[in-house]
Amino acid sequence: MNLHARIELFGGPEDGREITLPVSGEGEPLSPLPVPRASEENAGVAWYERDHHLGRGFWVYRYADSQSAQPG
Repeated sequence: MNLHARIELFGGPEDGREITLPVSGEGEPLSPLPVPRASEENAGVAWYERDHHLGRGFWVYRYADSQSAQPG
């Protein structure tokens, strides 16, 4: 059983960035996901929501408006 998932971020300030995250007991990574911004000039976080699963533990997350995304 794979306890981690590879995530590709789509859109927004972190477009194209890949990260690895632990998965839940159901085998899915957290969503929505707060991602610390890689650039120091853009401090804070960008919110991404789980969009679709590509198989073999690889997920695509789409950028979400930071004001509308709420942890849950």
